Amino acid sequence: MSRSSSERDWREQVLEVLKKNIKSPYDQWISEFIDFLDKLYVKWNNAERNVKEKYAYHMALLMADSDRTNVIRAKLNSYYAYLVYKGYASAYKLMKNKVVAGGESIYTWLRMYREVMG
Repeated sequence: MSRSSSERDWREQVLEVLKKNIKSPYDQWISEFIDFLDKLYVKWNNAERNVKEKYAYHMALLMADSDRTNVIRAKLNSYYAYLVYKGYASAYKLMKNKVVAGGESIYTWLRMYREVMG
């Protein structure tokens, strides 16, 4: 599948944020997550209009070229939600170990993954 340079750029930006901020043992799935983003983007882009609109803000956060705290946090939370989505970590453990501030931040991404990916 060919991608435009802007699509490639946003994935590279997400990768950079994750590599800077994700610590062991959670860092071992970063490459897998970046591959997942390809599938997520395609599924979201081809989703029904209501689903696409519902999660447009989430995709905008992932694609944003910004070092603002809320954008960085959204990218990190999207990754941690992926770990829960795949069963690599539990939301409880992530919150207990203070890896994420609260469950709602990752549960929002989880709902998106489940609805978009089917």
